[in-house]
Amino acid sequence: MVKDDKMSELGGIKFFGQMTASATHEIKNTLAIINESAGLLHDLSMMAQKGHPLSLGRINDISQRVTRQVAKTDLVIQRLNRFSHSVDQAKAIVDLEKTLMFVLDLVSRLVQMKEVTIEVIAPLSPLRVDTNLFYLENMIWRAIETACHAAEGEKKIIISFGPDTETPLVRFLMDAAKQELMDDLFGSKEDQALAAYLDISIEKNIDNKGFGLLWPKRI
Repeated sequence: MVKDDKMSELGGIKFFGQMTASATHEIKNTLAIINESAGLLHDLSMMAQKGHPLSLGRINDISQRVTRQVAKTDLVIQRLNRFSHSVDQAKAIVDLEKTLMFVLDLVSRLVQMKEVTIEVIAPLSPLRVDTNLFYLENMIWRAIETACHAAEGEKKIIISFGPDTETPLVRFLMDAAKQELMDDLFGSKEDQALAAYLDISIEKNIDNKGFGLLWPKRI
């Protein structure tokens, strides 16, 4: 068990690094646009000093662009801040749908880069588990990432939830899947340690086009 814990920690560090790198990359992009806008305002100011008429329309456009980028940056920072505080919740009652939706927001840029479409079907009733929030977020990301790599054809993933609140289940279904990846689903030591730490079992669909994260039945 000590070995599994250590492996989970290593996977957690990698996960934290991935999320931080993605968020800071987004922030860097928005800052670049803001910096470019500042340069345009400077050019307009210099032209006005030389007697050229100011274009109020251009100034308004630049102002709106900066406002949008500031709002986008603020949203990224809010997500990153919330994510960083998840490490404080070693044991918590967690809503699976809300956690899934947060992780999808957190990794939206990474999913877009993989050119995959994700649809989420809400559960009939709330599904909650008593778990470590940070490692759960890690497991959800690994499931999303695995499904993205395995998806073929239209590259669409449908995420749904099992109907039994006593046995929580999150399903990931693809139109078509790469069989070599499905045959070695979550086969790495890090993934196996993470699933064991969270007491999650991996269930493949009968047609081998998807899988589920299954929690044990509550007593």
